[in-house]
This record gives sequence, structure tokens and C-alpha cells, in this order.
Amino acid sequence: MTGMTERVEAPLAHAPHGTAHTPHGTTRGRRVARFLLHLAEMVVVMVVGMMALAPLWDLAGTTLGIEATLDRTDVGAVVMVLDMVVAMTVWMRVRRHGWAAIGEMNAAMAAPVAVLLVLFWAGVVSAGALLLWGHVLMVPAMAAAMLRRPAEYTEHAHGFDLAWLGRRWPVLLGLLLLAGTVATGAGNLPAWLIVAMALVYPVVGVLRNRIRGRSMVLLQAAGFAVFAGVSLLATALAGQDTGACVLAAGLVGHGVWDAFHHRADAVVWRWYAETCLVYDALLAAAVLATTLGS
Repeated sequence: MTGMTERVEAPLAHAPHGTAHTPHGTTRGRRVARFLLHLAEMVVVMVVGMMALAPLWDLAGTTLGIEATLDRTDVGAVVMVLDMVVAMTVWMRVRRHGWAAIGEMNAAMAAPVAVLLVLFWAGVVSAGALLLWGHVLMVPAMAAAMLRRPAEYTEHAHGFDLAWLGRRWPVLLGLLLLAGTVATGAGNLPAWLIVAMALVYPVVGVLRNRIRGRSMVLLQAAGFAVFAGVSLLATALAGQDTGACVLAAGLVGHGVWDAFHHRADAVVWRWYAETCLVYDALLAAAVLATTLGS
């Protein structure tokens, strides 16, 4: 009986090996399908980003008087990439992708346009070729970025993290503040704006009792001194393009200051640092755009 049992069970023991090949083949097919579906999803997001943000650029161009600047081929190409990066970052984060994958995808979209811009400025490619091939080469570049971490796009079942999107209300607040500032004239900003923003950190830090220790005191003092110096320099150069560039550089620097405090969750509220970061970065761009467009 024992021998008969062994003879009966032997084929059953080999059965999984006989059937494993088919599921393996199906799994591989599913991985390829998921990869291609993700790629198609990213392409759709690119297009939606350009279409959704284009009216905002038109409004900004009219408000700031920089329509001619935005109509330039090279500026238009940069704007196109920015639209795609914003849309891709939001969508991939909502879809629970990691920040490394998001950064790689954005770099893949920007890289072909960056190379073509250099060739365009050198007179090697035409305006039409820049825009055409910029779009065409993005797709294989994005596929290459996806192949760097295939499990991210073939094995993980990404859901939707709408809670993260809801927590981004400070970004909306920063955009609203920016809209109000631009409407009143981004090209006529007072140079003391930077020192006023820099003053918020030590004041709030003292009120919240979040500036503790000698190193933090020195850091806040040094930061305020730097931004006060930038403000004085921008004041001395007021009315000149150089002064506007100094002001924009100060805003970018304060954006970095915001990012540091946001990441460290130090001194001010994190929502404030996030709001100020969005406001500073985009306001610096508006100042430069107004200066270049005038």
C-alpha cells in the first residue's frame, strides 16, 4: 500500500511544476501591461498639465505685461516643461509613488528639452523642431526612467492618496497670496519685503519658544543679517534691472530658508514655511519675468 500511495502521490507532487509556467507567463504579461499602462498614464498627465495650466500663464502674461516674452519659443518650451513637472509631481504623489521616482520622471521629461534648447540657441535646430522633438523624445526618456525601477511600475498596486492632496492647502494659500501680489504689481515690490519676511522667523520663534540653544540663536541671527543685507542692496539698486535681480535672488534664498525650516519642523509652523516657500519661489519668477519683459 505504501508503494502504491507513493506512485499515486508522485504525479500530484509534480503537478505544480506543470502548471507554474502558465501563471508565470501571465504574471509577466501583466507586468508588461502595467508598465505600458503607467507610461500611457504619464503621457496623459503631461498633456492635461499643459492644457490646465495654460490659462494661468495667459493671465500672468496679461497681468504682468510679459505676453511677448511668453510667446518666445525658448520661454514657451520652458513653460511647457514646468507645466508638465507640476502636473506629474502632483499626480504621481497622489498615486503614492516615491519621491525618487517622481524626481527621475521629471528629469526625464526635462532632459530632452534641455538638450534641444542648447541646440536651438546654437542655431542647429529650428523652433518647430524644438517643440516637435521635445514632445517626441519625452516618451522614450520617461520609459527609460521607469526601467530604472521596474517594480515601481509593474508590481506595486498604487492607490490614491487624496489625503496628501488635502494637506497641501498651504500651497493654495501661497498661490492666493501670490495672485494678490502680482495683481498689485510684481515689478514694483518694495525691497524691504525680504527683511520683513525674514523678521517673521525670529519673532514667531520667540513667541512659540522654538528658538533654543546657542546654535539656533546664532543661525536665526545670521539668517536675518543676510536677508537684511540683501534688502539694503536691493534698495540701493531700486529702479534698475540689477536691483530686481537682487530682489529675486533674495526671494529664492528665502525660499531655501523656508524649505530648511519646513523639513526640520523648526521655529515656525510647517504650514507657514510651506506657504512661504511657494510664495517666495513663484514671486521671484514673477519679478524676473516682469524685468525681462519690460
